[in-house]
Parts: sequence; C-alpha cells; structure tokens
Amino acid sequence: MVSRLSDLYQPGDHVEILLANHWRPGQVLAAQHPGLWVQSAGQRWFVTNRRHIRPAATPRPPAGPR
Repeated sequence: MVSRLSDLYQPGDHVEILLANHWRPGQVLAAQHPGLWVQSAGQRWFVTNRRHIRPAATPRPPAGPR
C-alpha cells in the first residue's frame, strides 16, 4: 500500500514543490485529503501528486515575525 502525502509530510516540514518545471522551496501548512497545502513564495498551493513534492535539500530557518 502506498503512503499518503499526509503520512510522509507534516505541517511545518520544509519541502520543495515542482512549479513550472522548477523546484521551489515551500513549507507544509496543513494536510487535507487527498493532499497537502503548501506555502511557497507567498502563495498557497494544493499538492496531490507525490511527483510534485520532495523534502527540502537543506531546511530553511523559520521565518521571523512580519
């Protein structure tokens, strides 16, 4: 049985998502079946396909207060 994205990534995890053929840094905001909400460059994306998400190569420090 294949693991769900919500089993692989938890809110707060730093990831990279594939947008327009480029891997972009992001952070998992929440799980919502069948995928994940990910924040990247100020936009929120709903990712449902594991080919479009991967763990971040190097975790980024948390963003400071805005």
